Amino acid sequence: MTRLLDVIAARLLEGSLAPFLGPAVLRAPPFPASDPALAAWLVRKDQADERAAAGQEVPPAEPAWPAGATSAGDLAEVAGRLERRRGRRGLLKLLREAFAARGEASPLHFLLAGLPTLPLVVSTAFDATLLDLLREVARAGGRSVALLHGVAPRDGGGVFFTEASAPGLVGADEAQTVVYQPRGGCPPSSSFLATEEDLADTLVALETQAPIPPAVQRRRHGAGFLFLGCGLEGSLERLLARGVLQGSSGPHFAVLAEPPGPVAARFLAAEGITVLGLTQERFVAELSRWLARAAGDAAGQPA
Repeated sequence: MTRLLDVIAARLLEGSLAPFLGPAVLRAPPFPASDPALAAWLVRKDQADERAAAGQEVPPAEPAWPAGATSAGDLAEVAGRLERRRGRRGLLKLLREAFAARGEASPLHFLLAGLPTLPLVVSTAFDATLLDLLREVARAGGRSVALLHGVAPRDGGGVFFTEASAPGLVGADEAQTVVYQPRGGCPPSSSFLATEEDLADTLVALETQAPIPPAVQRRRHGAGFLFLGCGLEGSLERLLARGVLQGSSGPHFAVLAEPPGPVAARFLAAEGITVLGLTQERFVAELSRWLARAAGDAAGQPA
């Protein structure tokens, strides 16, 4: 473990290890961060809207519709049903409302934002907590940041990704840090890949690397990835991870508080990802000490 932390700290300091963030990075988010939680939120919100429109009192907790619709992995089904009933604009309005509240940056976010170099961050979550922090740093005169995010081909006229334009953001070619959200997310992205139709073309095209922006492909070359807040138990998460890992040199690491299940374990072994069996809190504490030590060694003085 000591040796692994030493390698991770050194690579983060030199910018050759890119964080790959999942929805579990935030411990108590003010929004439905995971796919199952978002599916359940959409069902409850839709039922509440229907009751309100009918002038009925909304109970504090609504049952899921249909039975089992909010089980793990059913976000695509729930989102598809809502799109057919409310239209594309109606679905996107609900998704933006789900993430109207902004998350509070965690010690992990501050650790990453404070690194001397951070060429690339990949996030499969819909929230923009780290991006908001990086934009604050940029507006204060710090490291420049760009956002590249996924777009459903039917929303983007056949393209798979686009570059966001907002205060505190610059173009990807001139940015010191590129944040890549392959599934889109809340503003400044406001683009969500949530339904089966949204994801189908993108996931099939991953084999050709067409959905991966060139700036991301360039920055992952010669680098490894550090998986945080990712259980890698879901097939979508593994497919997105596999697509991004292509063309990267490694080494790769994953911080997992619990031993992976058999499917995730096979994926980790196949992709050469080394597991650190730590909680996120302990990992951040340990890594902070190692980063301070590594920085002190590089400067020729005690940390």
